[in-house]
Amino acid sequence: MALRWPWERFFAGRIPTPVAHWGREFHLPIKPADLVGSLIEINNSCESIIDSDSGFDHPKLATLGLLIVSQVHHLGRERHQDLISLYDKFDPDADANPSFVRNRAEIDFSERELMSRRLFSEICDSIQCANYRRLKPIEIQQALREASHWGVRLRILFSSFRRLEVYGRGDIVAKRLKRQVRNFFRLSEVDVPIYQRLVILFRPKGMQRFPELLDPDCIHIRMFKNVPKDDVDMMLPGSQVRISWADTGKIGIPTIWGVVVLVSKLAKSFWLLAVLGAFKILSSVGFLVAIVVASLFYAVKSSLSYSTTKRRYQLDVARNLYYQNLANNLGALLRLIDEAEQQEACEAILAYYVLSTSIEPYMSLEDVDSKAEALLKRIVGIEIDFDVEDALRNLAAMKIVSLNERGWTAIETGQAIEKMRESK
Repeated sequence: MALRWPWERFFAGRIPTPVAHWGREFHLPIKPADLVGSLIEINNSCESIIDSDSGFDHPKLATLGLLIVSQVHHLGRERHQDLISLYDKFDPDADANPSFVRNRAEIDFSERELMSRRLFSEICDSIQCANYRRLKPIEIQQALREASHWGVRLRILFSSFRRLEVYGRGDIVAKRLKRQVRNFFRLSEVDVPIYQRLVILFRPKGMQRFPELLDPDCIHIRMFKNVPKDDVDMMLPGSQVRISWADTGKIGIPTIWGVVVLVSKLAKSFWLLAVLGAFKILSSVGFLVAIVVASLFYAVKSSLSYSTTKRRYQLDVARNLYYQNLANNLGALLRLIDEAEQQEACEAILAYYVLSTSIEPYMSLEDVDSKAEALLKRIVGIEIDFDVEDALRNLAAMKIVSLNERGWTAIETGQAIEKMRESK
């Protein structure tokens, strides 16, 4: 391994392929087109997980997959357009043209609060549709207590937030570079638990204590990549660097020792003056002045050392934000909407495939769920919690699956293609 120190690799890390450690996921780490290709390969395999070799029509599956992607986009287009239009009233990066400013000014406080709650709810729904997991407050508090080798201990001003939501997905272990004593301070790779994606949604209060004031009438969205679990707090706005006891000792102990040494040297220098009666007053005054000057000198030195240490930590925070930031505000929202559509399309394709290739004409919800998870385990190699209810609900809206007292069933693929083409 080349012992280089590229900043992007240092802060963003390297994702090993295949990933050796991956927690149970809700997110499907595959695109619809790749999923269709994998399902066709499985159907051709003699050791298929599916109950039977049903003679599934592969070209029709590829066509149906494209139609499902298109239909998912069509079904969610109106809601997504409404969401984007609503966010335009709370977007901190929106163009401040005269009509925009006038429209914002015409919204009274109570109406704006209702719109804000609705917007938060709809954005959170989109994030969950993209199969992100909401981080619990205890997980954020844990990040505040800890800091990785590349992170900084911070203090978060939670009282400055009107509302704060943090979501993550891709619970994996990445590789980062670190100098270790056992390797004689040479760079070596270490395992770091991370979130592949982290989304932060917040609205600040009017009375806030952030270093740079944020508009309390706006809702902010931040998206980051490859964030160590212990450094989640570094991605939160308004964080303040917390100097550790070790750094305090590095600054304070040399200062105190320097004052002691200087005072002892001054005492030795003035003892000759002290024995001369005529210079007693002069020696006392000179000694006191020297003590004051020395104290001021070391006070300034300590202050500069403290400021330098704090700036170094703030630079580390800025570098992390630079290399790990993916998108902000409207850009992050559009990316989340696209991810949600991709996830819903994959879930619908997989659920339809399970139903249409089953020996039994009807399947229970639990059977569809277990077979879909087994397929995903084979395709992507990790445990995934498949959202079967959402998948079947979308397929039912497309009218290519149905439910009766015996269970769920899917119509023939050719009929499904015709029905979906008619509904476009």
